[in-house]
Amino acid sequence: MKLFSKFFIFTLVTILSINFTANAADPEPEPNQAKAIKESSKVTKENTNPQIDNLLNFAYKFKGVPYRLGANGPHRFDCSGFTSYVFKAFGYKLARRASLQVHNGKRVERGNLKPGDLVFFGGRSNRGGIGHVGIITEVDANGHDFSFIHASTHNGITVNHSTNSYYRVRYRGACRVIHSAEPQLSLIDELKKSGQLVKMSGKI
Repeated sequence: MKLFSKFFIFTLVTILSINFTANAADPEPEPNQAKAIKESSKVTKENTNPQIDNLLNFAYKFKGVPYRLGANGPHRFDCSGFTSYVFKAFGYKLARRASLQVHNGKRVERGNLKPGDLVFFGGRSNRGGIGHVGIITEVDANGHDFSFIHASTHNGITVNHSTNSYYRVRYRGACRVIHSAEPQLSLIDELKKSGQLVKMSGKI
């Protein structure tokens, strides 16, 4: 009887020891580890418009350029001065103020954002209206979160993400200026294309 009891106790201790070792070898990830795993599996929507690629590559060239209120570039920018400068280089004329640039494109729902869209935020006081603008550079696979390049008061031209606590609560909307790979034509270009300039002046 004593021998059986000793054998039973030995067997029980062995089983518990094996289970404990298995659990210790495969612990649940810490919150930060779980977040890192989730972030590493994040996929961004691909941009298929070469004109947008060129526009964003052009915008990236100004990373680090300092902020200055009212500045239009290229050595200093404010937020709407930066977006105006970048789009102007590709034939698109934007209004000078962020609150007016929202009218320069077609409104885009939050779940349908694309690189190249203008994105708008409330200002520092975050009271209602639009006070800041940037250009979306990447959109997460969920279509909701995104990265954007803009003229930051403290960091100059930089890239931030929509999940940043400051910008997350200030999001106001987005609009799409570029709808296809064809650039917006100036009035003279339109006249040339239609042939009206030839009729008016006899030459192009």
